[in-house]
Amino acid sequence: MKKILLRTLWFFMIVPSLSWASHIVGGEIEFYPINRAANRYYVGLNFYFDQANGRPAAETQTITLYFFRKSDNANMGSILLPQTSRRLINYTNPTCGALNTDLRTLFIRYSSEIIVNSQNFADPAGYYIVWERCCRNGIITNIVNPSNTGETFYTEFPALVQNGQTYTNSSPRFDELKGDYICLNRPFNFDFSGKDPDGDSLVYSLTRPWAGFASASNPEPIARGSSGYPQVTWAAGITDQAMIPGPVPLRINRQTGMLNVTTNKAGLYVFAVLVEEYRKGVRIGAVRREFQLKVVDCPENFSPVALYREAGKSTFYKEGQTLLIKRDQKKCLEVLITDRDPNQRLSIKTIGLNFDDGSVSANPLTYVTKSTNDTLKTQICFEKCVESLNNQPVIVDVIVADDGCPQPLLDTLRIRVFIEGALNNNPDVTTDLTNNRASIPQGTTLNFKVTGINKDNDDLVLEARGRGFQLNQVGMTFNNAIGKGSVIQPFTWTPPCSATGQEYIVDFIVTDVACNRQVKDTVTVRLQASALPNNKPKVSTSLTSTSVLEVPLPTTDGGGMVRFDVYSDDADKTDQLKLYAQGKGFTLSQYQMKFDDKTGNPRLTSRFEWKPTCADYAQMAGKEVVVNFITEDNSCSPNKTDTLAVRMRLKNLPTANNIEQNVPNVITPNEDGKNDCFFIDGISSLACGPQFEKVEVFNRWGKLVFTSPDTKFKWCGEGIPSGQYYYGLKFSNQTIKGTLTVIK
Repeated sequence: MKKILLRTLWFFMIVPSLSWASHIVGGEIEFYPINRAANRYYVGLNFYFDQANGRPAAETQTITLYFFRKSDNANMGSILLPQTSRRLINYTNPTCGALNTDLRTLFIRYSSEIIVNSQNFADPAGYYIVWERCCRNGIITNIVNPSNTGETFYTEFPALVQNGQTYTNSSPRFDELKGDYICLNRPFNFDFSGKDPDGDSLVYSLTRPWAGFASASNPEPIARGSSGYPQVTWAAGITDQAMIPGPVPLRINRQTGMLNVTTNKAGLYVFAVLVEEYRKGVRIGAVRREFQLKVVDCPENFSPVALYREAGKSTFYKEGQTLLIKRDQKKCLEVLITDRDPNQRLSIKTIGLNFDDGSVSANPLTYVTKSTNDTLKTQICFEKCVESLNNQPVIVDVIVADDGCPQPLLDTLRIRVFIEGALNNNPDVTTDLTNNRASIPQGTTLNFKVTGINKDNDDLVLEARGRGFQLNQVGMTFNNAIGKGSVIQPFTWTPPCSATGQEYIVDFIVTDVACNRQVKDTVTVRLQASALPNNKPKVSTSLTSTSVLEVPLPTTDGGGMVRFDVYSDDADKTDQLKLYAQGKGFTLSQYQMKFDDKTGNPRLTSRFEWKPTCADYAQMAGKEVVVNFITEDNSCSPNKTDTLAVRMRLKNLPTANNIEQNVPNVITPNEDGKNDCFFIDGISSLACGPQFEKVEVFNRWGKLVFTSPDTKFKWCGEGIPSGQYYYGLKFSNQTIKGTLTVIK
């Protein structure tokens, strides 16, 4: 990426070429931002080079553009640009190039992206870019000594920073010019316009070309800043007002950039156009754009002629007359075309001046003449919707062009025609709803059809609008629709509870959109919804008691679960029911309670299950847990819900200390059935709380005489003498110890 820095001049020195022979045709410099935030800009030279008369060695692969400050012509830097494209320019009619082998112009572009330090380009007077080169075509007619006269390419641009803010501006951008030549005594038009990407106004004016400081001995000098570059010297008979002389000297439209000339003198003529750029009425930039045009004595070519003659008349239509097409007539005109040149390809184009171009067409669009007296016919037809508005005629240009060189010759037939508008029947919209009124009970659905028709088979749009409400907000469904001649669309209403007791007004509108006439018809319906009588639903369970439900303690064999069924019933068998459960102060999933919500009718059943975990018991033992079972129907009645609360309580878990009081301290194994054995009632088999691990009995010397892990153990002192023994009841959290006397 190349850079330009304030007061830093990078010169890429170029050794003057010895092959400086005539070659320059013209061109212009362009400069615009690519990425303003990154200070990236495009800079380029569009250069036109005479391939037919110039020497190939004069064409260079690089050029150097120079930047200057306008206020004092200070040099701001330079940039070396490579050649990035090269091609022959085209003729408006490509076949014309073969007829003029001495008129071959190359379009060569030199360009690059550069990074510019915007802060260095903040002078309010702005800046300019210059490139100078010698020499021009030696055969140029309208200037003195062209083969030793250079050309100065010049573009102005405003400060890139203004009032501390970045200022975005692009120079005008130009399309590649055509290689057309001018025929003696024949009007010639040439598009020399550009486009401004920023939407700024462009003003065009002819100006004398600049010769600059280049010369045959120094064909590409280091450019110097100047407030007035040397101009070319006009040849005798040439002035700034007649750069190409003739009955209509060269001139330019200041707004469009279109050149036109009619000349009676052959030659090669150079000219320059100043393209000034204005923003909000202030001149902010300018581009000098040069080119040359050749005037030759062309072979005779007759212009085509377009004529119209009404049926039954002997005279042809004259511009300014107004034709009439009645509403029952075909909207077509038959235009006659002649051309005195045989084997000439003619093309026909239509332009609507006060209506849409797309609404008129020609058929056929092209012809090839076979003889000098061919009379061809093309049909110019208007579309259905074209008609005279405000009592004014429709105006259409029928343009016939040949394929002559260098440019097509044209003839334009402007036709004014009053086209009567078609009679339009109004559309009609109806419903199949009786009297366009309905009152329905809430919970039911109303259906009817809406129909829009038009006898003219026009395009229709059918839509519905609620007065003061949106249809979908109150349960109404209607899709807008389009059709041709007729359209039918269903309307559906299922009133929600909020809609009961109110009247809703809906307008159905059909619009005839043929030819944008927007003719409408409306039908209005009035709708109401009433509440249904309602029996309150009831919720119940399979539990036989309404008292607190004691939750059994969990056991190691899987016991300890609460299980019962819940029912929802409604005497109104058609109501839609919902059945669900809510924990009071908790969610069912929080304690692994299982209950499936149900929806349907007429009876709903769902099972409740709960198997508390040991953690639940530890947290809630001795406390009540309340679960509300709720049923509701889909009525709009305030009496639509029933709730049943089921209270459940978790027991306290037993502890090891509760067992100690049941332990015997004496046994008499004499088989009298009384105190024969050592055992303990009430050792828990629960899955929660302290867990029994084993019992151990020792003699006085500490010898283990009995042990068992069974909660239902029984020891009758087998094989031991009477005496005092010691036992231990081992639980998961403690061991209970004591003495046991055995008497035999």
